[in-house]
Amino acid sequence: MADFFNILVNKLDESLNLQETRQYGLSILLSEVMISYCILDFKRNKFLGIQQIQRSDHSSRNIVPAVKPSLNDFINAVIKAQPWLKNQFKSIQIAYVGEKVTLIPSQLFDPNEKGNYLQFNFVKEQEEQVFSDHLIPFDTQLVYTVPSVLIQSMNVHFPNIKIVHFAGILMNSIWINYKNRINTHRVFLHVRETHFDLLIYDGRQMNYFNSFPFQSAEDVAYYLIFVLEQLNFNPETMPLVLLGNVEKGSAMFELLFKYVRHIEFGHRNESFKYSHILNQISPHAFYPLFNFQSCGL
Repeated sequence: MADFFNILVNKLDESLNLQETRQYGLSILLSEVMISYCILDFKRNKFLGIQQIQRSDHSSRNIVPAVKPSLNDFINAVIKAQPWLKNQFKSIQIAYVGEKVTLIPSQLFDPNEKGNYLQFNFVKEQEEQVFSDHLIPFDTQLVYTVPSVLIQSMNVHFPNIKIVHFAGILMNSIWINYKNRINTHRVFLHVRETHFDLLIYDGRQMNYFNSFPFQSAEDVAYYLIFVLEQLNFNPETMPLVLLGNVEKGSAMFELLFKYVRHIEFGHRNESFKYSHILNQISPHAFYPLFNFQSCGL
């Protein structure tokens, strides 16, 4: 089973008691190649740890596994190796990280037409189900697909669990954390493993959201500058906030700084405390995961 996955991040506080999880909240982000989860101690309002686990046939180390696991194999293997994930928690939240997602204003939204909305931009597979999340701050419906096998697997391990989309967490949490700090347009760039998410806010409103695939830093810079120019924004004066898998001094950061002069990194949600072991992780990393508990989904 260990051949089915690789543990990329493993930061757990020494005070974490996996036998007493009823006082904890478990937040999970799940894609077809990655599982990430963090644990919040509600009594202390403190995050105690985080783990990120990658499917072995998608390893960046170019190691070919002896057995290529299916998505169901991957999920089952992770939970078998971490049986405490099936303990009783005070709350469990699960979000899917997928690329088939679109936004529909609530006043135009018909729940019976969810599948048709997606077909304007994506091809829906038979093995997918369509869902929607109401983003209250923007009065908008986030419409997206989730693979049926993932839903079935989650229902086995976490019966009757609601699955939301990570993009809603990202949008809502930025609004919550920055709504009193933004008095002009500001760009947020959230970097994942193979995609990045681009959001533009104007005060309390979100004006733009899209996700792009990338293979190099040049791809990220190209899409960012292209979008800003199409929206008539000057990259040299537009503030940019970086979130996720990007660090100061990296090739991506240095390239972006050639075009965008006002760059800052995001910060953690100040409503929570964080274990000292999480200081080994950049404050802007795992942004949707650490904001899941307070994003309103």
